[in-house]
Amino acid sequence: MEHPGPSLNQALRAPRLQEELQKAQQALCIDLDDFRQLEPAWVTRSLEESKQEPEKRSLIATAIFLGTAQACLKGSYVSESGQEVDCGHLVRPISCVHPPSSMPSVSLMKASNQKQQIFCSSCSDPLDVALQLARLPQCRRVAILRCTPLEAPRNLQRRYNHIYEDQIFLRTTYFEAFERLARDISVSPDTAIKEGSIVYTSGVGVLRGPLKDGVPWVDQPPQVDVAWFGLPAHPEIGEQEIYAQQADRDVVSAALDRAFSWACAHGADAIVLPAMCGVGGFRHPRLHFGGLVHEVARLHQRHLPVVCVASDNPVHRGVEWWNPFEEAVTKGRPVPPPLVHVPAIPLMTDRLVGKDSSTLLEKRRKQLGVWSTQGRTFRNAFV
Repeated sequence: MEHPGPSLNQALRAPRLQEELQKAQQALCIDLDDFRQLEPAWVTRSLEESKQEPEKRSLIATAIFLGTAQACLKGSYVSESGQEVDCGHLVRPISCVHPPSSMPSVSLMKASNQKQQIFCSSCSDPLDVALQLARLPQCRRVAILRCTPLEAPRNLQRRYNHIYEDQIFLRTTYFEAFERLARDISVSPDTAIKEGSIVYTSGVGVLRGPLKDGVPWVDQPPQVDVAWFGLPAHPEIGEQEIYAQQADRDVVSAALDRAFSWACAHGADAIVLPAMCGVGGFRHPRLHFGGLVHEVARLHQRHLPVVCVASDNPVHRGVEWWNPFEEAVTKGRPVPPPLVHVPAIPLMTDRLVGKDSSTLLEKRRKQLGVWSTQGRTFRNAFV
């Protein structure tokens, strides 16, 4: 006999959600227990009204997460078309850990005969691109790269309140795997990330659509993989937007290479990653990072037909920021010309030499028409 699952009240007011549920209801004045019923129009309107209110935006993110969590607990939701969608088979993604010393065998990677496409998508979250790729006739298996700073406390927290950076938790079933990682991989996830491991999660269900549309429920939720790894937050940045230290460049390149390799080994034929510059606690050189993404993507062109960098974060929306970055990702960054350093022009004050008191006294005597000889002092007779 099939188990009916938790009752509606158990699903909507689960102990895990109680604190966030009460806070969101009071702060947002929502007279609602079932946050699955939040209208997309309410989400878009609330986000528009709270542009200058970060605290209210975090509460809106919490409200979205509550609806997603309740859908996972109950195993269903009602989509925009009025269709009841069963998501019970998507609520338990499986995770594994790949230590920093391990690389997959080439025999695990399936070669593709397709020409590789490297592109960027502005004003789109990686999840939006994943939804688009999943709807293509080729039915891509997409791996989303998730990167956090090695020292980030976010590696341990179970609160998802950043409306842009936490979309992987707000719109998918990934939080179910994230909150069980310590049991699934038999090691602290924070320790694994700090050691350079890759935490790979398969079977994550994408339940909601784009944030700009109010995160509507989707009719046919696709599954994606999530590859989580860490990078230094603030490497030293040199002139012309490059990594000042070769060691930092090598760390980023190696981490991307391993993430791409394990995604291919798990069967992914498309990778989508965020623009990890200036957000999430990262401060990496924009153009050099984009160039490294291009280099690593080309290394895997035989096995990886699609690579995309996407972002809907307001930090990246200006054409002055995005266009050069997009060119570096899609075409590679050309070697910048060497800088010509102009030597500093010495100021006159730098060449002044202090004089002793006897020299200054002799100068003053000459100005007054008096000069001294050995043992005698004369006044200029012609004055």
